[in-house]
Amino acid sequence: MSEVSLIMLYIQFSTVIGCLLVGSILDLIKREVSDIPWILMAAVGIITTIVFLIYTENKRGDGILIGVNFVIGVVMGFLLFYTGVMGGADAKAIMALSVNTAVYPFPFELTQLDVYQYIPGIFNIFFNWLLVMIVIYPLPLLFFNLYKRAKGEKLFEETNANFASKILMMISGYLAPVSKTKDRLDIVYSEVYDKEEEQWEIKHFIQVAEIEEEEKYKKEVEENIEKTKREKIWVKVLPPGIIFLLIGYIINIFIGNIFFMIYSFAF
Repeated sequence: MSEVSLIMLYIQFSTVIGCLLVGSILDLIKREVSDIPWILMAAVGIITTIVFLIYTENKRGDGILIGVNFVIGVVMGFLLFYTGVMGGADAKAIMALSVNTAVYPFPFELTQLDVYQYIPGIFNIFFNWLLVMIVIYPLPLLFFNLYKRAKGEKLFEETNANFASKILMMISGYLAPVSKTKDRLDIVYSEVYDKEEEQWEIKHFIQVAEIEEEEKYKKEVEENIEKTKREKIWVKVLPPGIIFLLIGYIINIFIGNIFFMIYSFAF
């Protein structure tokens, strides 16, 4: 790899880390992120990628990998947003990442595996993001809920839910005092009131794309809370996805895909 191409990858690496770090801080504090970090990330990515392709010694191979990485990243971003898997900021970050670091800049042994010639970097970043979030996010919630249950708190006393829903709820949310749930942007109510059955029921995957719809839903739940004199209700805390994306990106740069790393050590 030429010196100029390597410098371009270093610039991409630094820019992406900086933008994702800023996005993570804003995501934690405000629960919303402006488009500025993603515009900057994409702009720097496009410029450095063009220069990289001009000076790279493997124009055809690197060009194909970068093109495939971009297409998959954009498609993935749209799909993840419109299916509700990711929020708007997370999806935009994925699309901005798709024009950055499709080629691994550091000659570590793990990132030199043959499989990385065929698997786009954006897919590896997404896989790392997903795995890190699955491991880090649910376990503390589960231990917290089990701790409360061990202390004798009746978690589902006022809620109608089957066994599967209870388990899923315990790894994705917690029972919160209603006095602490109002006006919080980082929580989503996980229960709805069935007026016909006159009981509260668990409702999973209720995050909506439009802010107006989410506010309308919250208002309806809070009205039913007042009518039924509910003191506690199950909620989900929206995970700060940008932080996990940053972790997934850094892991990808140094060791690639976590699954491939485990496989290479095991076999």
